[in-house]
Amino acid sequence: MKTLRMGAIALALAAALAGCSKADPAADPSGAGSGLTSSTAPADGGSSSAATPTGGSSGAATGTPTAAAPADQSTPEAAMTAWLNAMVGGDGQGVCSVMATRGKAFSSIPGASASCIKTITPLLDQLKELKSAFEGLTISGATVSGANATFESVTTEPAVAAEVVSSFKAVKIGGKWYITQ
Repeated sequence: MKTLRMGAIALALAAALAGCSKADPAADPSGAGSGLTSSTAPADGGSSSAATPTGGSSGAATGTPTAAAPADQSTPEAAMTAWLNAMVGGDGQGVCSVMATRGKAFSSIPGASASCIKTITPLLDQLKELKSAFEGLTISGATVSGANATFESVTTEPAVAAEVVSSFKAVKIGGKWYITQ
């Protein structure tokens, strides 16, 4: 039962991430709706101020208290931990602040953060009940190759989180890590 539940979480998270990418045409310049990629764009392809949760959006989009402090994006594991905690905590602004597509942080693409927050927030309400399942979340052992990272072989606490994050990727932009797919 627990494995089925974690599989459902992984599916919901993947759908939410893909939904954010497709919600804003600026996030996919080709218009093809191909979703997020970990792009081989240069690591300096984004704004170094991209991680501030209030950057790129107009006004307080979610009003959640967890959106006040910038996420730790110093490692792929820290970015993934911040992202997953924001997902199960119902913090749409926090989720979108550590996301990227095609080598660019959402917050550096005009309108992408606001669109992401609007798209993902209703989905996050469904995940809030899972917050207790991720208490004390730690992630270690991402596979890093240059400005890209994968989570296929990570070790997590709780252990079921590894199943949830295994299909995601991270990309380093402007010295910070962002979650992508």
